[in-house]
Amino acid sequence: MIPSREWTLGLMHERGMPPHIIRHSKTVRLAAVYVAAVLQEAGFGIDVRLVDRAALLHDICKADSLLNGGDHALMGRRLMEELGYLRIGEIVGQHIRLESLEVNEAMVVNYADKRVMHDRVVSLQKRFIDLMNRYGKNEQSMQRILKHYADVSEVEQVLVRSSGFEPERLNHLNLITGDHTLDG
Repeated sequence: MIPSREWTLGLMHERGMPPHIIRHSKTVRLAAVYVAAVLQEAGFGIDVRLVDRAALLHDICKADSLLNGGDHALMGRRLMEELGYLRIGEIVGQHIRLESLEVNEAMVVNYADKRVMHDRVVSLQKRFIDLMNRYGKNEQSMQRILKHYADVSEVEQVLVRSSGFEPERLNHLNLITGDHTLDG
């Protein structure tokens, strides 16, 4: 079961997602739908509607975790499961760390999220330099970020090898002035 986009946007507002997280989520959606379309063309059975909604909802509990602590991916997964959207919950729960390197909707949303810094598509290198500058406070956190970078770089290579995906083409999405299909 996949909710409508109207329901999805309504939930984002109902949950009080801050405007900057909504902008980030809309850009992740744009990148994720592009990657999903490339994978579909290459013959993968990717559900683009599922990717669309899961990308919009991937940070549905981010504000909650910033205020109260906790793993926002796990919190988002639980919320979506409670609302009856198990597949979206599964994807939201993997938007930070993937359970496998299987090419599927979770991989698409995970990768797209790593390519979006705030509300702009950037390279993995730029995104992780920003993460290192903001969160690399000690040796342990720096090593964790570097490991995460290596993991996401592997995801990118899986996408390239399996479908001919060209990572630099995502940068062209920055030329789109707004996501008019969502903004009216």
